[in-house]
Amino acid sequence: MKSESDGHSVHFAHYAAKLERHLRNNGITCHDADLVIEESSVLYFEKLRAREGSLFRLIRRQDPADLFVEAACKAIKKLLPGAQDTFGSSGEVNRCIR
Repeated sequence: MKSESDGHSVHFAHYAAKLERHLRNNGITCHDADLVIEESSVLYFEKLRAREGSLFRLIRRQDPADLFVEAACKAIKKLLPGAQDTFGSSGEVNRCIR
């Protein structure tokens, strides 16, 4: 499980860098982009920890990109509510990290 967690950390860092660049390109300040990344991290790793002990983990592995998009969109909705309908939508976040 340790290597799976490490793999998710690597994925998160990769996606977070892309999301930060996307947010900055859309006029979000560095500080606000950092807050979104921080909140996304909390949500992403909470979801992973919740999954670790469940049978769900054995049945279905969730794509790290999908997990990141879900966490990032929740963070954007919370911290940048006006962005959720434009550059912060799940489609746009998904597009920016792929």
